[in-house]
Amino acid sequence: MRGGRRQIQTAVLGSADSEEPLMLPLEAIALDAFRRRHEHETYWCGLMLGGCGVQLATKLYTDRVCSLSSRAC
Repeated sequence: MRGGRRQIQTAVLGSADSEEPLMLPLEAIALDAFRRRHEHETYWCGLMLGGCGVQLATKLYTDRVCSLSSRAC
């Protein structure tokens, strides 16, 4: 798979201050299962991970690595 320009693969669950990290799956088929497993949760650019603290969303790609993104980061 070809990489994107900016790929965020780690986040935290629930809020920017959360201590519950997670790693996003890299492939589209695994991302579908990940989304179902966490469908009622929110993903954040975790402050304890050195992030900016904004809410993230998953981005599904079939031609490159799946990632998390935000409008603010």
